[in-house]
Amino acid sequence: MNGKKRSDFKVLFISPPLSISKQAGGLKDIANVLPTMGVGYIAALLEKNGIKVKIMDCIGEPKTLDEIIGRIGRESPDVIGITATILTINTANDMAGEIKKSFPGVPLVIGGPQLCSAPEKTMREGPYDIGVLGEGEETMLELVNAMMAGRTDYSDIKGLALRKDGAVAFTKERLYIDDLDSLPFPARHLYPSLDRYRPVPASYIKKPVGLMISSRGCPYQCIFCDRKVFGNRFRAHSPKYVVDEMEHVIRVHGAKEIRFMDDTFTLDIGRVEGICDEILKRKMKVPWTCLTRVNTVNLDILRKMKRAGCWQVIYGIESGDQRMLNIIRKGVTVEQNENGIRLAKKAGLNVRATFVFGLPGETLETIKRTVEFAKRMRLDVVNFFTVILFPGNELYLMAKKAGKILHEDYNEYTSLIDAEETKLHYIPDGMTEKELKNAIVGAYRSYYFRPAYIMRQLLSIRGAEDISRYFTAFRSIVSMRKAS
Repeated sequence: MNGKKRSDFKVLFISPPLSISKQAGGLKDIANVLPTMGVGYIAALLEKNGIKVKIMDCIGEPKTLDEIIGRIGRESPDVIGITATILTINTANDMAGEIKKSFPGVPLVIGGPQLCSAPEKTMREGPYDIGVLGEGEETMLELVNAMMAGRTDYSDIKGLALRKDGAVAFTKERLYIDDLDSLPFPARHLYPSLDRYRPVPASYIKKPVGLMISSRGCPYQCIFCDRKVFGNRFRAHSPKYVVDEMEHVIRVHGAKEIRFMDDTFTLDIGRVEGICDEILKRKMKVPWTCLTRVNTVNLDILRKMKRAGCWQVIYGIESGDQRMLNIIRKGVTVEQNENGIRLAKKAGLNVRATFVFGLPGETLETIKRTVEFAKRMRLDVVNFFTVILFPGNELYLMAKKAGKILHEDYNEYTSLIDAEETKLHYIPDGMTEKELKNAIVGAYRSYYFRPAYIMRQLLSIRGAEDISRYFTAFRSIVSMRKAS
């Protein structure tokens, strides 16, 4: 590039299409259809610095490849950024190949979880010129500034993967952002409207739902998690920033409920108290939910969260078997899980729990124990996932070293399996693929088709929206088929 005025330079971010069946398999009727928030943060910082930005979110607004190419032609961007997860990377690569053919002179930048998990593989298999590693806000701003200045050598910019002479080179690592409050709110105005998205029926009571990320980084060491984007060091927005953003999402974007996507929302209990105090001080009446861990809560904070509008906590329980919890280094006991659930219920909160089947050491007996645990704890909502091996994390490296990865065809990857169609990429010793698939289908049916559970849900119905949500979820589980 020969340099371009800041007011004329244009950036286009693309989130590739992700079909509901690809994401959720046999449970496609109750899949999450949610925006990818990462590019929203980057776009906001670029806009704050006077740069023109557009976002094409093909999850909220699905588009064909021809439509994507046509939009690029109309926008005439100076650089295109693509974000990808393990579920969208193949689509991203195919899309990027067509973009490169149609617009060979436009630099292609890749970012997101998949690049961070497998940077060399991602750069090698796609036609990308540049990769942005880790948190992308400051890196992308520095890169765009360099492009506008007419530079073509970016080796001094930290946090990049660069294609050079057919090989992949990496610049120095960029440190994580300490002061998250220095970042503007995500550029939600560049996305489709909130009503184009659809959260899991059991995770909301009012639509549309606005997503927020109030903290970054998780210090826990679960071997199956992917922490390559935000890292292990916990950093957080201040209570005032968080509640200011809540008000913005409600007032400007029409959200009727907030969902916090933090890995562990209650890691800093003092901060959560501050958020709740701020909500109560402003007399906000908005329901919200959060993900957290059983060992980072107590009865007082759960009660305060309830008073401030929280109606559901989502715990990553993973297993009801202590040996399995030890294997995956969850850092909690079965007793702690039980206590955390009881405390949330005592505080009057709805409790949703997620479980992962098929981890190393899993057996039909440990799965049975997990299902019995869920029933015993009278959980309001449960999700039974199959494990995904994210490239580069500890579980992936263990399985790779042991020669246990059956394939790495990402077209087959999904955490909510379709028993007939999905080809699992990891199966623990002593189990067959058919046994694992049918154990998941059986767990859903066993849990949700109990008369006591059905009666409990019927008694909790508050209106037509609840009836619609419950019917959709019930129909989806009924439609699940075991592997033959």
